[in-house]
Amino acid sequence: MKDIIALAKGRADLFGVKNVVVPTNSGATVKAVRDVFGPKYAIIAVGNPSTVSERELVYHKGVSESTRRELEELGIRVILQDQSMFQAAAIGGIPHLIGSYNISGNCFNAGWSCSLEDVIGKSGPTGPFNPVAIISNTLALFGDGPRVCIEVALMAADSGALPLDADCIAIQRRIDGASNMPDAAMVLRPTRTRDIFKGQLRIKDLLLVPVPKDHWFNNGPLWVG
Repeated sequence: MKDIIALAKGRADLFGVKNVVVPTNSGATVKAVRDVFGPKYAIIAVGNPSTVSERELVYHKGVSESTRRELEELGIRVILQDQSMFQAAAIGGIPHLIGSYNISGNCFNAGWSCSLEDVIGKSGPTGPFNPVAIISNTLALFGDGPRVCIEVALMAADSGALPLDADCIAIQRRIDGASNMPDAAMVLRPTRTRDIFKGQLRIKDLLLVPVPKDHWFNNGPLWVG
């Protein structure tokens, strides 16, 4: 099986996509994307800042200043944001701004005390079954990769760096030792997080590529030991 980045390049060429969004921490995957895609593509690296709290360092170490400078010297646009809504739903993140509404307090703690309607400023029910958690876990039925692809596209769109009038391709390659789930690439028409249900977000193509010791396609348990 070809590497996900090479396969994603083929899909980008097929669909005429020029905007590429990649989650990053160490910068390794986005640099590999830059090598394969070349300078004619607009590559956006999306990550968390290195100033995240100690609790979050267990999950997301953040992008160091040296990594940010190195990527920008390669012509890669670097977007650093605090926890996205899906990250916050999973681990209880620090406040994140969606539109003009600031997520704060217990919106994303284990009690799921806020609904998505609350987050984007509309009235709606609250309770233990927060729509954000439901959306996040439903997307995870495809594996972590597709969820991350949507997540980073939303974050890039929120930043203003990703054009909303053209399709993009988002690429997620697993971190060695951190996941046994498939790599993913997704062609989509992006939108801002606050507009996720306004009919503008379109998922047009999805690739799932098995990785060594893959548990997703062989129906083995996802977490062993």
